[in-house]
Amino acid sequence: MADDAAARSARELREKKRVLAALVVHDLRSPLSAIHGYLGLMRDELEGDPERKHLVSYLDDATTLVNKTLGLVATILDVDELEDGILRADPVPVVARELIDRAYAGNRANFEVRTLVLEIDCEPDLVIRIDRDLIGRVIENLIDNGSRYASRNGRVVVSVKRDDFGTEIAVGNSGPPVPEAERALIFGRYFQVEARRAAARANRGLGLYFCKLAAEAHGGTIHVEERGDLGAVFVVRIPHSAPAAR
Repeated sequence: MADDAAARSARELREKKRVLAALVVHDLRSPLSAIHGYLGLMRDELEGDPERKHLVSYLDDATTLVNKTLGLVATILDVDELEDGILRADPVPVVARELIDRAYAGNRANFEVRTLVLEIDCEPDLVIRIDRDLIGRVIENLIDNGSRYASRNGRVVVSVKRDDFGTEIAVGNSGPPVPEAERALIFGRYFQVEARRAAARANRGLGLYFCKLAAEAHGGTIHVEERGDLGAVFVVRIPHSAPAAR
């Protein structure tokens, strides 16, 4: 009886947290969208003035960061909707390199501060069939993860390949490996690998959990392994027969 009451109380607490998160996300979206709009207006005012070209560059960087923040805000809601089966993948043909370039732009500051190198192994015109938004954010999350855990002056490697079975998206970094006992657990909600904490900024977010749900929404999988000198390589496999949205 006590166990049933405890379980019911835990469910009610989780639901309250979900409702609170939804309210916070809703309230954050409006000011962030307004900031995005004002940045665009300032850019329009400054564009074409050669003496203020450097200011336009700063505004572009700020816009990229606001877009990244909006994506993080959306992830909070998307995780719940993916869990409940409300949000489904909508696969369309996408040029893979465009997603990589956009993801890198949102993380360029990390690369510059930590003097990291991004290596890309992907045909420039490779087209893959995926949900553009979901997989775009998966790549951004994994590049962000790589830039935090790679050793200083290290590298992050992004590879996209197609074979007879589907598409493989792999993002690796030159940081420490994930302990084998934790390689499945790392994709749970809020999981943090303690042994790797010293090598990066603490991260207790939903990033890897979102990646798992997004891959599964495509009928795919994600796991982490070691490859050569890359301590942690996150591998997303999406079959050719990715489920369509309903």
